[in-house]
Amino acid sequence: MTARRWRAVIVAGVATFAGAVVGLQWGDAALFGLVAGVVSAVVAVVGAGEPDPWPRGRPEDLAGTRRDVTAITWSFIGREGRVTEFAVRRLRSDATRRLAMRGIVVPGGLGATTRTSPHVSDDVRRAARAALGERAWLILTTPGGTMPSLADIAHCVEVVERLAPPARSGGPS
Repeated sequence: MTARRWRAVIVAGVATFAGAVVGLQWGDAALFGLVAGVVSAVVAVVGAGEPDPWPRGRPEDLAGTRRDVTAITWSFIGREGRVTEFAVRRLRSDATRRLAMRGIVVPGGLGATTRTSPHVSDDVRRAARAALGERAWLILTTPGGTMPSLADIAHCVEVVERLAPPARSGGPS
């Protein structure tokens, strides 16, 4: 039995015993205990519909914190060794941003329609394809359906990381 059911049984038993102690006949005391137990069970059931207040306050996660990275990592894992759509969208977004930092602006960003979109010029397609490499280009611009494998996404992450602008030296020359 659950704790709520035990609570109702205990209330019924205590009420029955208390009724008998104050002078009720055992039948009347049992009826009093039964009513008290039913009222206790109803109160428990009515209270069960309320949302659990825990946790009361959750600290706000800042971008790049450990929880943020953990959430992103877990969101990459899909079914049958494939990644989720969220992972592909996130990687496309990062690749689009990194390409733009290198001067290759893909209108509308990398996506399933980049290869055929009339809004993306052939020069931009060639430049993006050259910067990403054939494998990453195919993975990041393939229309939906089958999601890439974890190995494919790992390759794309390495490629996108290499697209970061070179670090500048901080000291005066």
